[in-house]
Amino acid sequence: MLMRIASASLFNRRLTVLLTVFSIAVSVFILLGVDHIRNELRASFGRTVSGVDLIVGARTGPTNLLLYSVFRIGNASNNMSWQSFETLSQASEVAWAVPLSLGDSHQGYRVMGTTGGYFEHYQYGGRQPLSFSAGQPFAGEQQAVLGAQVARKLGYEIGDELVISHGTGGVSFSHHDQYPFRVTGILAPTGTPVDQTLHVSLGSIELIHETGGGHADHGHSHEPESITAMLVGLKSRIAVLTFQRKVNQFRDEPLLGIMPGVALSELWQMMGMVERALALIALLVLLASLLGMTTMLLAALREREREIAVLRAIGAHASFVLLLIELEAVLIALAGAVLGYLGLAGLLVLLKDWLSSQYGLYISSLPLSGSTLGYLGLIVGLAALLALLPAILSYRNALSKGLTVRT
Repeated sequence: MLMRIASASLFNRRLTVLLTVFSIAVSVFILLGVDHIRNELRASFGRTVSGVDLIVGARTGPTNLLLYSVFRIGNASNNMSWQSFETLSQASEVAWAVPLSLGDSHQGYRVMGTTGGYFEHYQYGGRQPLSFSAGQPFAGEQQAVLGAQVARKLGYEIGDELVISHGTGGVSFSHHDQYPFRVTGILAPTGTPVDQTLHVSLGSIELIHETGGGHADHGHSHEPESITAMLVGLKSRIAVLTFQRKVNQFRDEPLLGIMPGVALSELWQMMGMVERALALIALLVLLASLLGMTTMLLAALREREREIAVLRAIGAHASFVLLLIELEAVLIALAGAVLGYLGLAGLLVLLKDWLSSQYGLYISSLPLSGSTLGYLGLIVGLAALLALLPAILSYRNALSKGLTVRT
């Protein structure tokens, strides 16, 4: 009976109720969105690279080096020389070294020059190696290995030809069309920026930039003058700090060596204040919406005196009126919370591919996890708490006025 009366009462004031529900839904959307995206970004960044002891590049900030070399975000302010790469890769502590050269793109996707060792040594997640869903690694110049997302979005298959462009923007007016590339391999999905990358040989990168035109000299070995960064695996983890010091004190040119895990920790420390500020703003927006709901219930008290008098006339106790107001508040909050959750979940499904292709960020669908249920419970609990004021006032009015209705 209580539920039926509460539903009928809310329906009778449906316009005001719908606006309140929408306000709460927007607040829940923001609150859950901030929390989910924060957690997903941490997970996405954390699983991007594993098994790499050091990343070495031209001296810059550790976060900047991490972002452009691993996450393909931003650009290098300077390159390191090929001679420095060879010197460091031949050090006794080094088990393997993989060069990376960035700066070109294809239809908005990054092109990365590297060697065959990249497919052998690069790992992600829990030390999972790269694998091919089709084809094989490049064996020479003008051959390309595509990330899973690139191949799927652009519809490429083994044997197709493509032309890469100068620069990293989505639109380029400088194309290296004199040197078309043939697709030799397509990588299996990894859920990392690897999926949005076209991989070519270092020789190919040097070839297309040597003359800016003319014909390819396939009999010439195209050794690069410089690279963007290098990934380093050491024979012993104990030697990491020693080799990092050697890199940072390198005499031939100013270089920086970073440990991916440490650099990620520094990144999250930088982002911590922003995360807390966003969470606080989301909570304040939610509180404002719930206070708006309380105001609506208070404003409706005078209009509902006759309704309350009728309920008392048919034998309802004064406490029934209190429970009615509380139930209405809970129903409004619950409807807003569910609507906000469904809206966020739907939007994430729609934007999932766009976020991964444009920014290399993998945001999974919103799960109905323990933390999500906790937030929804908190919202309903706050609504019930804030609704106590109009509920108590209704209770007191029901006791004092009984069937007397003001005219």
